[in-house]
Amino acid sequence: MDDLRRQGIEHFNAGRFEEASRCFRAEIAAGGGGPEARCLLAHALDSAAQPQEAAAEFAAALEAFPSHQPAYRGLASLVLRRGALPGAAAALRGALALRPRRAARGGLIETLRLCARAWRASDDLESAEEALQNALRLAPGDKESRRRFLGILRVREQAFLSAGRLGPAEEVRRRALALEPRKKKSLRGRVEALRRGGLAHAWAGRLGEAERTLRRALALAPRDERTRRRLIELLRRRAQSLRAHKPEAEEKVLRKALALEPRDRLTRERLLDALRRRAQALLAAGELQGAQRILRRALVFEPEDRGTRALIVSVLRLRARAQPSALQAEKSLRRALTLSPKDAEARGDLARILRARAISYDVPNARSRFLCALQAWKAVLKASPRDGSAWVSLSLLMRWIGRPKQERAALRRAVAKGSELSRADRFKALMRLGRYANAVWLAERMLDGSVSVPDLRAFWDPWEQNNRPLREAPQTDLGALDRALKSAPGPWRQFYLGCLRGPEGLGHFDALPSGARYRWMHCNAAKEALFSGSFRRAVRSFKIALRHEPMDWPARCFLAEAYVCLDEPAQARREMARGLQAAPETERAQVHAWWGELELWLGDYEAALERSTRACSLGAPFAHGWKGAALLKLGRREEALAQLDRALRLYPNDAEARLWRAEAKRELGRCREALRDLEGVSALSVWVLFNRALARRALGDEAGMIADFESLPKKVVDHVRRRIGLPGARPLDAGQMSRILEAGLKLARGFRRDEYGQAVWLSRRSG
Repeated sequence: MDDLRRQGIEHFNAGRFEEASRCFRAEIAAGGGGPEARCLLAHALDSAAQPQEAAAEFAAALEAFPSHQPAYRGLASLVLRRGALPGAAAALRGALALRPRRAARGGLIETLRLCARAWRASDDLESAEEALQNALRLAPGDKESRRRFLGILRVREQAFLSAGRLGPAEEVRRRALALEPRKKKSLRGRVEALRRGGLAHAWAGRLGEAERTLRRALALAPRDERTRRRLIELLRRRAQSLRAHKPEAEEKVLRKALALEPRDRLTRERLLDALRRRAQALLAAGELQGAQRILRRALVFEPEDRGTRALIVSVLRLRARAQPSALQAEKSLRRALTLSPKDAEARGDLARILRARAISYDVPNARSRFLCALQAWKAVLKASPRDGSAWVSLSLLMRWIGRPKQERAALRRAVAKGSELSRADRFKALMRLGRYANAVWLAERMLDGSVSVPDLRAFWDPWEQNNRPLREAPQTDLGALDRALKSAPGPWRQFYLGCLRGPEGLGHFDALPSGARYRWMHCNAAKEALFSGSFRRAVRSFKIALRHEPMDWPARCFLAEAYVCLDEPAQARREMARGLQAAPETERAQVHAWWGELELWLGDYEAALERSTRACSLGAPFAHGWKGAALLKLGRREEALAQLDRALRLYPNDAEARLWRAEAKRELGRCREALRDLEGVSALSVWVLFNRALARRALGDEAGMIADFESLPKKVVDHVRRRIGLPGARPLDAGQMSRILEAGLKLARGFRRDEYGQAVWLSRRSG
């Protein structure tokens, strides 16, 4: 048998583990070797990648010889290397019952420590704790066993805290402190006790108490990095809990965390994100100044953050549009360009502001304003000299300032060889250059493929006049266009003659084909019919155009507007729902705002308020005026006035919002302020007369009221008289005039425009 063991050991040392296993098995089968042979066999099986068989051999050795410590050590080492194995845990528990002689005590302590490591690796913390307790009973002063026992207790404490079991966690912490009696009175011990107490409060959800406890620990040891890190993590957790309902408190808590560690990247990112979210909320509410102030604080933390810079530039652009004076608007845009010098939209806005200041009479040096506007566009072109779209924009500036030669030069540069220009922009440039035949041939090639809605908009409005003012194009262009397009393919000549001649041009649209290739042309025909009061014709034309491009959401909304003019609310709402579905995510705010305006016209003020509020939250600034109008019609006058003030802060030139504010002030009895608002709303003349007449009567100026009343169109007065039952032949006294004015505003519901003719709105079948 000694030969078998010697041969097995030689095979093992040579790496022949199968032969070694056979030798050790033969020795055991011969009835010799004792526990040593089984341990050697187990090591050979382990080396031969048979861990389960090795564990079984260790267990068999321990079953026959329960006090054999090498077997325990071998099995524990096997578990540490291979992970949990069947039967290993039960076999190792025998080590807890060992009672060795004094000479073997050291070996048993080492065995128990190794078994504890194996149990800890198998997540059996109770057995690991019991093994280390036995080791400490054998040698109370053994530092290694004490250190490992403390580690086990801390892991168990953390597990109890994670499960919310604070009582067991506190008991385990006391046992840990009992192992280090000196630490109870030491500074380190007090800091650790406070730190663990703070963590217990945090796990229980008592975040305020947890913060106070950790700050006490940090006051005792200001340089303790673990406590500082725990406190920072706790403050970030508190900030997360405050995000939804208390954004200001969230910012304060994150600032506390940043004060503890100014270079902490995660805290800086979260504070920056919190500031951006607050700014976006204020921006949606129309509070531009507050949004700008918060974004400037965000720039202090990350001066080069692109997202923050883009937000503050957009806020400055909006503030520039909301400024009452061009000088203040210019200052806002120049600040925006210091943050983002290459922002083409800000440069374009600045160019338009400078152009407006240049042609106004109160600017002492108009030439310098023109030069500044040109410099703004030239800076864009210097950065991108082949940007054809920028050359097209520069040509528009040249048109504004009355430089036709420079305008044409910029357009020629836009269409020159090598310029980067989309086909739609090239088409518009060719049309503005008067090269109508070339433009139409380009459009025909575009129609041979798939044409998107933006390309169609270029066909609808090549002169950059937003469709309706196309009729303001010079008449000389009209004759040249007529001659140039006589031999052009397709119905282009009739289409543009209809667009440029206003209501007189509706007959040209009769020649438009309804086939798929040119069906989109009916969209312009429909708009012209709508703006001319031919609502049934507008509906028919819109339906033809939408068969070509069903996802054109503005056409859907215009069709809904035509149905509202015809007093068919169900059809209008169905088309608005389709328009909302067709609009991309970035443009749905405009659809909600448009829908809110149409609900005002229909007299459903609750729906108008809901739609306008949604549009405001999505960032549609013009919706604030319609939201204020809905509040006024619902009788919530003070809220309406505050909302209309906000609308005019965003866009001071919004004549409709100013008219609604005058109406709100008049209903609140502030008639002199209402008259001041009405002074700048001449574009809405009929509704100015209604409100000004009522305001003058309230102030005792009966003659002024009569003068305004007599300035109203006769058809408007006659419609209201019929609706309220006043005879048409008899002369009216001041009281009857006032009654007609009040009834007219009521019958008009939420409509305060001059388009389409007032008789349509004051003679509805319902309401």
